[in-house]
Amino acid sequence: MLFIKTQQWMIAKGAAIASSFVLLSPLALANTTCLEDRTTAQPQMTEQLDSFERTAASTRSELDHYASAARGGSLNRLSHFSNLQKARENVNLLGKQLSELETLDADGTPLQQAAVREARPHLKQLADHVQTAIVMLNEGASGYRSHDFRKAVNGMYKQADSLYTKVDALTDFEKACQRAVDVTTDKTEI
Repeated sequence: MLFIKTQQWMIAKGAAIASSFVLLSPLALANTTCLEDRTTAQPQMTEQLDSFERTAASTRSELDHYASAARGGSLNRLSHFSNLQKARENVNLLGKQLSELETLDADGTPLQQAAVREARPHLKQLADHVQTAIVMLNEGASGYRSHDFRKAVNGMYKQADSLYTKVDALTDFEKACQRAVDVTTDKTEI
């Protein structure tokens, strides 16, 4: 009995460590030096990344509620339509915001660039899942009551979660790094 619990504990810890590597892998590729000179575009990029992150958080929250309701099977066709339209609007807004970020990308910090780079594939997969779900909904009751439809809705949430989590981790690290630089270079006396 003790062996099984120890083995389960080791598996859980191993999974947690492995998932942290996946989440933090963009940091391994990014130059994480905070002491570089700031360009005039970086504060604008920070502001736009914050807006993008807020939209990603809102999208993730909405899709979490939708995926949960869809798993319960209590939604009618009109509810699915409404949720998918909102998801499409969010994806379009995120796409617009990401395109604006990509125009500033070359002037951003390495961590800002990593956030933009990591966002694109998740946004594309999110858009693909939304489109798949819309097509299946348009097929009628057989489409939106199928396992594949639920899989597409769950995929929407998973991609929205990955998108938000990666951008949030990178922007939080960027802000913490900058705060550390500000604190260590502040020469005012208390």
